Amino acid sequence: MKRVSEFRTMQHNRYWWYRRKETDYLPAVYAALSDDEWAIMKAWFADTEKRFENPGEISIPGITMLSAMIDGNGLRAVVQCGHYVGYSTMLLGFLMRRMGKTQALFSIDIDEAVTAYAQSWIERAGLSEVVRLYVGNSSDPACAATAREWLGRRPQLVFIDSSHQYGHTVQELKLWNAELTPGGFLCLHDTSEYAQQFDSSGEGGVLRAASEWGQNGSMILMNRAVGKPSLPHLEGDPEQLTYADGCGFGIIQKPSE
Repeated sequence: MKRVSEFRTMQHNRYWWYRRKETDYLPAVYAALSDDEWAIMKAWFADTEKRFENPGEISIPGITMLSAMIDGNGLRAVVQCGHYVGYSTMLLGFLMRRMGKTQALFSIDIDEAVTAYAQSWIERAGLSEVVRLYVGNSSDPACAATAREWLGRRPQLVFIDSSHQYGHTVQELKLWNAELTPGGFLCLHDTSEYAQQFDSSGEGGVLRAASEWGQNGSMILMNRAVGKPSLPHLEGDPEQLTYADGCGFGIIQKPSE
């Protein structure tokens, strides 16, 4: 618990999980880190706190879901759409390095500046043999071709946490579902009704895209209804939720051929 004890007193929204009544413990994604790895993560937190108003990292519930799926199934080919300043990319990189994987995580972001920033931390963490950062549009077929070439195979899991726009997410789902190995997983952040506000186009965001695409395979959308007028007490109140992140998390499994 010592590693994150100070987070419990910090007021920035990024620390909401650590302030919960039920989370007075060290989460597994941090407990598994070596002292050197944790020192890098702690330095990353401090630096991003100074440089970015909203570092945009996924929550502990979400990164725990992703880590469990990768670790529990020995996955060795993962694509990430949207890494921003590198939180989940580093944690997944540390995980896959512990698993003995190389050239295992291909991560795409359209922002060249934040990718350069994240790259500096990937290099500082010694993860260059495990992780490749790529600047591009994650709905562009060129990204998929480059990912497959670098990974050496089709991805087994694709995590989408990029624009949050309905139209763009539909394009990502179409592209990466075709790239996935049969039985592989499309995972999405921000699948709740509450998270639809992140779609500046007002067209329904990730939830609408995932709901429509889910007809093509098995699907679960956690906290889908959070944000509905009938559930106002749940919005922004993780103490009321079983899956604590009100933004939601989705899993779609591509049918096995």
